Amino acid sequence: MKELKWLRIKFVLSNMGMVTVVIALAFLAVGYFTQYRMDQNNERMMREAALYGQEGFALDAGRVRMPYFILVTDGNNQVVRVEGQYSPGRDDELLNRLAVQSIDADSDGGFLEMYQLRYLRRPFEEGYRIVYLDTSLGDSFAESMWRSLGMIGLAVWLVLFGISFVLSKWAVDPVRQSIQREKQFVADASHELKTPLTVIMANAQLLGEQDPPKDEDGRRWLSNILQEAGEMKRLVEEMLALARSEAAVRPLRESCCLSDVVIESVLSFEAVFYQDHRELCSDVEENIRVRGDEKELGSLLRILLDNGEKYTPAGGRTSVRLERTGARRVRLTVANTGEEIPADKRKEIFERFYRSDGSRSGGEGYGLGLAIGKSIVERHRGKIWVESSRGENRFIVEFRTVERNQKEERE
Repeated sequence: MKELKWLRIKFVLSNMGMVTVVIALAFLAVGYFTQYRMDQNNERMMREAALYGQEGFALDAGRVRMPYFILVTDGNNQVVRVEGQYSPGRDDELLNRLAVQSIDADSDGGFLEMYQLRYLRRPFEEGYRIVYLDTSLGDSFAESMWRSLGMIGLAVWLVLFGISFVLSKWAVDPVRQSIQREKQFVADASHELKTPLTVIMANAQLLGEQDPPKDEDGRRWLSNILQEAGEMKRLVEEMLALARSEAAVRPLRESCCLSDVVIESVLSFEAVFYQDHRELCSDVEENIRVRGDEKELGSLLRILLDNGEKYTPAGGRTSVRLERTGARRVRLTVANTGEEIPADKRKEIFERFYRSDGSRSGGEGYGLGLAIGKSIVERHRGKIWVESSRGENRFIVEFRTVERNQKEERE
């Protein structure tokens, strides 16, 4: 059922939306907290190294430290000593260039992007003690950490998506059972009501023929019984047709000629339109075949033509057009002149028991015809919608066509 399909989709989307937010916040918090702690540790290490030098800093042997080295300069900004567990080599020119760049900088701490080194300088004796920290290892660790968090987050998201998808079926199962019971009740009740209504109408007709009432009131009452019983029977038949169409599970394997179905339906309605002073015209492309039930497609055409006849004003026109619109696509259009359907009502008219305002409905029908038509279209894996413009309403149906097989061509 289409309603349950959308309900499951909404269930999964709502669950995964919440899961995505929670996973993103959790993993971002872990990543940023780890990055923050690592940066804080590095800064503390550099401050202690700048303050105590290599000897004092090495006393804390239990701490994990990043690769670093210390340059000690004299009053002429020349490097006089190199300390630390990580040495850049004995290139005096390189060391002096690093020292000059760090001393000339406006800030006591910063980042030398060319060398991927963070530095922190502190006055020492007549010159400076400058601590350098190699950030390449830290950057590599941070990149690896974010990549791992992303992969773990994606794996967790996929697992939860699978669980959510499975649970969605369990969550909507009570709704599915309720809808099935409702449709089964409508079908059973409609079937059971047909017989007593038929008996009432038959008895009323026999009473009118064999022993007609003598007075005017009696004849009017008998006429009312027949009229209302007929309306009730029509309503029951429409409800039964809708319930059967929605409950149909038989796969549609056979193909039929939609062109013939349209032509036959138009011919059967010509007299009705002519009698009501309305024009009915058609333009049907030949030999268009679809996979479906010919009887149900005929019911669809009767519903659309009846709707067109009902809402076409006297002197107006209803047109039927069947044409191929692309590779294995066919479009059926039933258009009628008359009052345009408002944009906000174009989806509601396909709902069960929907009745438009009095200016359009004229008090006729029960609002089941188009709902039955929509159910037939969906069973045939098609689409139906309505468009309105320039004083015309167009009901459009699209199906997939099938090629006529060789056996049918020989016949």
